[in-house]
Amino acid sequence: MKLTLINLNDAQALLEFEITNKQWFEQFIPPREQHFYSLVGIKQHIREFLLDFKCNEMIPLLIKSDNNRIIGRVNITNIDGNKRHAHLGYRVGKSEIKQGVAKWAVAEVIDMLKKQRIEQLYAYTELSNIASQKVLTTNQFNRVRIVANFAKLHGKPIDCIEYRRSI
Repeated sequence: MKLTLINLNDAQALLEFEITNKQWFEQFIPPREQHFYSLVGIKQHIREFLLDFKCNEMIPLLIKSDNNRIIGRVNITNIDGNKRHAHLGYRVGKSEIKQGVAKWAVAEVIDMLKKQRIEQLYAYTELSNIASQKVLTTNQFNRVRIVANFAKLHGKPIDCIEYRRSI
C-alpha cells in the first residue's frame, strides 16, 4: 500500500471508487451532492483540494494498493501552522475493510506529519463507529470528549467522539 497526493490523473479512478462505495460511505457520513458523482464534479473536487493543499490548509491523500487501485482516502484538514495542529479524516472502501488499511494509513500520516511540524492531531468518530475508534486508539489517539450534534446524517443530528494525539 502507499499514500499519494491526489491529482487530476486520478479523476476517473476516484470517480469509480466513490460511486462503488457511495452507499457504504453514506451510512457514516453525510451524502455528497449528485454533481460530485460525475467526471466534471470529481475534477472540480480535486482542483479545490489541490488549491487548499497549495495554501497549506490541507493534505488530500489517496490510499492505493500495490497495483495502484484506489482503496481509500485520507485528508488532513484545518492545518494551523501557528498552533501546530490539524484534523484527520479517512475512509476505506467497503471491500477493503477489516484488512488493516485504515490503521496502516493513519500510522503513515502520523509519521508524515512529524516532518510537517504538526504537534496535535484531532479526529472525530460517530459514537457507534467502533471500527474507526479502534483505528484511532491503536494509533495512540486519546478520547477527549463527546461532541453533541457534531453533524447531521440523513436529517438527524449525530454525536461524535473527539480524539487527540500528540505527534
